Amino acid sequence: MALATLDDRTPTTAKAIEAHYWALDPRIRAKRAALDAQREGHHAIVDALRLKLHALREELVTKRRRLSDAIANARPELSHGESDPRGAAATVTTGGFPQRPVREQEVARLAENLQRAEAAYQAAEERWAASARVAQNCQEWLAATPIDRVVVVVVPFTRVADPHGELVPIRERLRAIATETQAIEVAPVGREEALARLDAQRKRVAERVAARRAERVRGFFSPRGISDIARLGLTEGYGSVGREVEAAIEEAADERFLADVGEWRSAIKAAPIAGQPVPLAERVPRVAQLARDRTELERQEERVVMCAERDGLQLDRREDADPAIVVCTVLADAAA
Repeated sequence: MALATLDDRTPTTAKAIEAHYWALDPRIRAKRAALDAQREGHHAIVDALRLKLHALREELVTKRRRLSDAIANARPELSHGESDPRGAAATVTTGGFPQRPVREQEVARLAENLQRAEAAYQAAEERWAASARVAQNCQEWLAATPIDRVVVVVVPFTRVADPHGELVPIRERLRAIATETQAIEVAPVGREEALARLDAQRKRVAERVAARRAERVRGFFSPRGISDIARLGLTEGYGSVGREVEAAIEEAADERFLADVGEWRSAIKAAPIAGQPVPLAERVPRVAQLARDRTELERQEERVVMCAERDGLQLDRREDADPAIVVCTVLADAAA
């Protein structure tokens, strides 16, 4: 009989990690490798632009310093007349900094190039951050998801005439779905449901009060009289125990609530409702339908991205794209 090893009991060991990796569908492994390669490609671009940006900054600083020194050390510009034995005369200018306009134009050009390089570097860094987040989310999802739930979804490959244009309405709809889902989750209930909640709360409180009174009324029929009179706060030392104070506060709050139910009802009827009310019974099915719509749209979005990549056009994925859809969606002609 073989004894269980540490690798058998610890899912985070190298053995478990390798077993999980090789149990994945080959198409999933290929998709994960493609996402990692895209991340590394974006990172290489960022590194190259960082070096270029550093060189441009150094060159601009050097040229500005040299221009400033040249201006500071230039001799004053002087104009004087010159003549020769034949009687000709001319005005000659000496000193000054005749190359100053050209040098200033050079510095201005370098500053403009630096601005363009900074914009390109920022855009490349944003693309790298988004691709890195997508790849990381996919890795974490694969590591945390059982193998039987990692299911390949095959989508057809079709040539897309305008991938950018096709992604725009899809992502606009995704944003609208996210906004609508959030609005439903935080939307208030209607006035009728608020009044129903008040009635339900009144019923619960009334039941608690009735249960306490039914328990204590037995003391009036006891041969010893009222044995639970301490809870009424009529004996010396009552309230020295924290539980007694808590119980007294709860009882007073219940009594006060029952006395003020009418005022609570009037306040609910008069209060304005902030936002569009959504009944509780409608929230779950509406949110579930929006989730299904979001899944279908995200799968369409991933299909457009993959078809564009197959045609040589690399499109950026959304940083918050669902990793399950990204890593499990493959093209039909790439199926094993």
